[in-house]
Amino acid sequence: MISEAKAAQSFVVPYSGVSNRLDDTDIAAVTAALAQDTLAIGPCNAEFERRFGAVVGAKHVQATSSCTTALFLAAQALELAEGDEVITTPQTFWVTTWPLQARGCVIRFADIDPNSLTIDPATIEPLITERTKSIWVVHHGGQAADMDPIMEIARRHGLTVVEDCAHVPGGTYRDRRVGAIGDIGCFSFHSLKNMTTGEGGAFVTNNDQYADKARHLGTLHVWGELHERPDPRIGPYRQPEYYRDPHVRRSYTMDYVAGRYLVGNNYRMSELSAALGIAQLDKLDRLNDRRRAIAAELDAGLRDVPGIELQSERSYARHVYHLYTLFYCPDVVGVPKDDFIRRLQEHHGVEIILRYFPIHLLPEFRALGYKYGSCPVAERTYFERQVQLPIYPHLTDDQIQHMIRAVREAVATLGAA
Repeated sequence: MISEAKAAQSFVVPYSGVSNRLDDTDIAAVTAALAQDTLAIGPCNAEFERRFGAVVGAKHVQATSSCTTALFLAAQALELAEGDEVITTPQTFWVTTWPLQARGCVIRFADIDPNSLTIDPATIEPLITERTKSIWVVHHGGQAADMDPIMEIARRHGLTVVEDCAHVPGGTYRDRRVGAIGDIGCFSFHSLKNMTTGEGGAFVTNNDQYADKARHLGTLHVWGELHERPDPRIGPYRQPEYYRDPHVRRSYTMDYVAGRYLVGNNYRMSELSAALGIAQLDKLDRLNDRRRAIAAELDAGLRDVPGIELQSERSYARHVYHLYTLFYCPDVVGVPKDDFIRRLQEHHGVEIILRYFPIHLLPEFRALGYKYGSCPVAERTYFERQVQLPIYPHLTDDQIQHMIRAVREAVATLGAA
């Protein structure tokens, strides 16, 4: 048996630490930004926000330091509070729920569709109570969740909808770009994502009030209800006219109403990241097309393998394959999924990293009383069936064919054992 350390050094098809390899246009964009007078809150941020808004179809875009910080802004903009209930999916990266936990929300997990791995709309409505405030949707792996029935449920019950779009920049739902379908969309441009700024994200919305809150709260400001001070002095001092101190803000002239304001944080994207993001936007569709072509080639090579089921592209969504997922059938092959993954890694050098462990079973959720059995589809799918093969635009044709041969051989060998 190949040791774990040796296997890590000898993968024929490793998981890549970058979603796409940067080229001269990316390097030139960052180099040009280095010559600016500022590397924070400059022209690159404004240009990136404008262009990303045009891509997504959103009136307001705020570039952020990550999708995580965009999600924190979403929770603040919606003024979610302790005891408010939010419905989401267990099939996601745990950070989707962190802003909710930080605000003391009660998280209710709907179940998933076993093929798309996105939230199953039919499992949402039974979880709604008088304390439910929002539905947080995750577009898993590059394929959009079925948004029309989700939005219909939300409208019927007066709920807001947040889209976690970390996996789907450039993805569509019924010819609409995802992110601007719900009330707020949050994107990731992490090194592993379909387009990258290294670290980075975006908060997008068509709601003017949410945008105003986010702009204040994500840039070291305060948002809330102000009223004019009757005496524009601080003690005996009036605001000076002969020097500029931006830290004064409106201290001489305005007061906040006690308990009616929110304190912000620094969630800004750097100018260097924004410059790289502009360059990446120019080739986003091309990068996604390459992922789709790789997925099509893998599908063609694996479609007839007994014991392997493919993920289908839904008629309502253009899948952009941040992840390539297939489904292993242990009852057909005759051995557990672990044996299949071990053979892919140790005998064929195909690195497998699974996405995602059902988050309601993480220790922090078990401490709150969440238990195995509450999301049976998500649980069975993760533990028994789902497998993600490496996918990124710089996969070679040889590596793609190697993965096809590896899966076919692994199933044939294990099934014959």
